[in-house]
Amino acid sequence: MKQLFLIMLCIFSIFSCAENEKQWQFVETIDLGTITPIGFVFQGNNIWIADGDHNQIVEVNQKGKIQNVFPNFERPMHLDIKGKTFFIPEYGSDQIIEFTNGQKDSLEVPDGLDAPAGVAVYNEEIAIADFYNHRIVYFDGKDWMFFGKEGKTKGELYYPTDVQILSSKIVVADAYNNRIQVFDKNGKSIQTIGETEKINAATGVFANEEEIIVTDFENNRVLVYNHRGELQQIISEKVEKPTDILIEKGTLYIANYKGKNLLKMNK
Repeated sequence: MKQLFLIMLCIFSIFSCAENEKQWQFVETIDLGTITPIGFVFQGNNIWIADGDHNQIVEVNQKGKIQNVFPNFERPMHLDIKGKTFFIPEYGSDQIIEFTNGQKDSLEVPDGLDAPAGVAVYNEEIAIADFYNHRIVYFDGKDWMFFGKEGKTKGELYYPTDVQILSSKIVVADAYNNRIQVFDKNGKSIQTIGETEKINAATGVFANEEEIIVTDFENNRVLVYNHRGELQQIISEKVEKPTDILIEKGTLYIANYKGKNLLKMNK
């Protein structure tokens, strides 16, 4: 009996270790000085940060050292990148800026925008979180479409702040409905995530084919879900008013607005 107990204890330990390996673990903090990060993307090994409080885009290396500063943006938010072009939502000017080699162009969007808070690019597709219009503006590569309206029920949005495009769906940070909402590419709501976790302002979202991750701004935490909507992990260590998250080369990065830093985490 004693031998059986020891065998079971070893098996339990092995499974516990395997489970722990699946969790994101804190590695280090990248101090950003006075930069207040709203959104960020990678270009090569450097990180481009939308510094909303200072109306600028800042390029830093992975130690947080500033490489370039690009001023005169009007409240830049959750940006994205395709090739050498950055797509930068300007909350203050109601437009998406295409920023290439230091040059600015404005993306033409039918019907206009009202305080765009996030943009995502996937192949030829573009999705925009149109904050005050409580909707997603989506270009499928050929045509523009709009979905969502102000409200609390499924399919409705309440101040969306970020968006991510995957191969078959669009994932939205439905900020003040305190949830993630998932749509198909015809604009039909197919899933809501996070409502049981009492999120308080879902400000940023990242999704790949394995995970959906959301920043819970007021609760100082980041929530990790699988695509069935099952909570996998709550990250709260060193998290201070998180605004955005991103997985780059297997490492999870969290933007701390209050902490003025980025957290690095590995599995």
